[in-house]
Amino acid sequence: MISFSYFGEERTFGVEDEQIIGDIVISLERTLEEAKKAGCSFYERLMGLIIHGILHIMGYDHKKDLKEKRRMRYMEKKLLNFVKSLPSFGGLSELGEKENR
Repeated sequence: MISFSYFGEERTFGVEDEQIIGDIVISLERTLEEAKKAGCSFYERLMGLIIHGILHIMGYDHKKDLKEKRRMRYMEKKLLNFVKSLPSFGGLSELGEKENR
């Protein structure tokens, strides 16, 4: 996963802003490999990578220091658990588990 932020050091965007804030590039082949290794569905791993990329675009950097790494990991877990709790994700997750077999 690679992410590219369109912002410099200052991040001045809000929920109501309709602007492109960055790009995320994900290898679907690598995502499938990682999902199989982790024992999760393809869609769960894909969503994890999307969340990871969004956090990078928003300024989180797990390579900065241990505190920032923990902060980013916490947000990843919190957001992924939220997404997984949505009814629409349940169908995707089950579909992904069938595809991984």
